[in-house]
Amino acid sequence: MTVRDVTKSLAPLLQQLELEQPRVVTKVELESFATLVGVDWPVEVVVRRLREAGWLLDLRTRGVWEFAPAARAGAFGSGDPFIELRATLARGGGSPLGVAAESAAYLLGLASRRPDREVIGAPAGVLTPKALRDLRFVHWTPRAEFVAKDGLPVWSVTTLLAFMAAKPGGYRDWPNVGEWIVQAAKVITAEAIAEELSGHPRAAWARTAYLLDRGAESDVAVHLMKLAPSGTGPFYLGRRGVSGRYDGRFDVVDSTGLEVRVE
Repeated sequence: MTVRDVTKSLAPLLQQLELEQPRVVTKVELESFATLVGVDWPVEVVVRRLREAGWLLDLRTRGVWEFAPAARAGAFGSGDPFIELRATLARGGGSPLGVAAESAAYLLGLASRRPDREVIGAPAGVLTPKALRDLRFVHWTPRAEFVAKDGLPVWSVTTLLAFMAAKPGGYRDWPNVGEWIVQAAKVITAEAIAEELSGHPRAAWARTAYLLDRGAESDVAVHLMKLAPSGTGPFYLGRRGVSGRYDGRFDVVDSTGLEVRVE
């Protein structure tokens, strides 16, 4: 256990931080908290004192710090793999970032294990912030709204499934999709996922329909294909040249190893 000093002057501010329990805090937020509790020091001095005492921990994202509450019994980071994403979002600037792919599947309560490397999604052309270089980035522009999970913007199930079908190489946990595809398919509507797939070729639609069918939503799959653009297959889900399961209804060859688990 590491003892951290609480000066009389900063005690009201620390009490406020303990009340709010922010994962990360910006300079603007610190200034607001300080004003609220009557600490009239310059915010730069407040930041320096709190950093020196171990209440604020440095991050790669400039102008944002991780708050280390008293419950941690020391100046220790939380180990949150998304701490820099939280900092980037807190700093603002309109970055359209969200938890994506395998990470989204985990935070949505679908996948049973989180990925070894967390995944962030951003529209094509959005540069990866240097502070987030430890995370894997995929490119997709969601049409459906983000879902709030653990204080983070997370892809919806509709966005997740559309991405997996349109860019199957961008999803890296295909063998375990079978454990949750039935659960996911239940919340999908043909209209919503058609909107998400808008502008993508028939291959993406066919692979999506195939996944919906494997998730026991055959009617939704058939309806989706009636809305799909024209095109010719076969369409590959997984690596070409590898033996797989062929479904003639959707003209899809599945070599991902997906096995649906029915309980």
